[in-house]
Amino acid sequence: MIQKAIRLSVGARPLLALFVFGLLLVALSSGWQLRETTQRRAAEADADLSAIPLLYAGPLAYSFQQRLERPEALHGLLHHILTRHNLRRVELRTHDGQQFRALSDDDGEPGPSAEFSLAGSGELRLQASASTVGDTLRRDPLLRSALIHLLLATALGLIAALMLDRWLLRQLSHLSAQASRFDPTLPPQSLTWLEPGEPRPRELLQLEQALDHVRTSLGDELHREQSRGRELREEIARQHRALQQAERSLEAKRRELASMERHDPLTGIANRREFDAALRREFKRAQRDQGRLALAILDVDHLKPFNERHGRSAGDEVLRRLARLLAEHFQRDTDLVARLGGEEFAVLLPGFDIDSAQALMESLREAWRALAVPHDALPGGPSGGLSVEPSDGCIVTISAGLAASQPGHPYLSPQALLQAADEALYLAKHMGRDRLCIAS
Repeated sequence: MIQKAIRLSVGARPLLALFVFGLLLVALSSGWQLRETTQRRAAEADADLSAIPLLYAGPLAYSFQQRLERPEALHGLLHHILTRHNLRRVELRTHDGQQFRALSDDDGEPGPSAEFSLAGSGELRLQASASTVGDTLRRDPLLRSALIHLLLATALGLIAALMLDRWLLRQLSHLSAQASRFDPTLPPQSLTWLEPGEPRPRELLQLEQALDHVRTSLGDELHREQSRGRELREEIARQHRALQQAERSLEAKRRELASMERHDPLTGIANRREFDAALRREFKRAQRDQGRLALAILDVDHLKPFNERHGRSAGDEVLRRLARLLAEHFQRDTDLVARLGGEEFAVLLPGFDIDSAQALMESLREAWRALAVPHDALPGGPSGGLSVEPSDGCIVTISAGLAASQPGHPYLSPQALLQAADEALYLAKHMGRDRLCIAS
């Protein structure tokens, strides 16, 4: 039974489609013919309106002259024109204001109208009914009946095709519903065409087995892809962790490089580049605000013979101890302590005049002397290393030059202020070291 139904469905559906298509073509052809008939009727109505005055000019003139003795003759003629030519309204208006009219019982839409002048009688007004599809069907019972039967046959053909198709392909709909609920992530489940208890034709069983094979293959492939996806996600997670670690390492290196650009690697204080930028910035601020800015340049005395005697590592330790002392001595946020290179240091003191800066620098020299770092490489110094008890003349000392820009004693540029402090340092060195000199 099912096999016959399938074969009937395969053969009947094209025939049903051709049948319905033929009915639709006939309906379209009938509609086109109906439209042409309607347009032809409209053209004939326009021609009739133009011919009526020529056909009835004489009778109208005669009836108009006899209107007093035989008024019914004029009304009869107007009614004859109305019915003979399927008009909606006929009206005759005389020159003295009298009106004679004939009206149709047609309640359709009004159509075209026309007015004509009758010599010696007056004006004749005509109005035809509208030439529409509905009017054409109303006036032509045969065409109306044919169209109704055609539409009924088309509707019945469509209903029959839909019912037959739905009945024959019910099993396919059942299979489609099962396929739509198919979930490859769940354990395999067989798909079936037939309802439980129905016979299973060989062809349907073969098609069912083929679909089940495709479903199983797709499920296995999906499971393999899921396994590869999990492995790929794990690999991506590992790569992401490695990338994060590399980014953290890169950020640490970047911060280290940024710190090296601004700080001296030996002492940890600001380097020459940071000092130059701070000097330009603070000098511009002092000029703009008419403020004060002090600059001191320091130098470790006789560091070269110290390195030759005790080694460069011992000399580096002396520089680090001096850098720590400077950092402890100048702790304001605006103060800047920097190593300019070698054994030369600089202290930038915004807001200090020459007297206040001189007191701070003298206090620094005393604090450094209190450390009493031995320097037995000086001429006449005792032999021994850093651990010996030094005398006052055999310790590491510092020399300093001080300059200050302030109202009444300004400098033209940061370089001029730096050069003045440097010249004061040179003077301190020339005068015997271990002293502070002030730029004039």
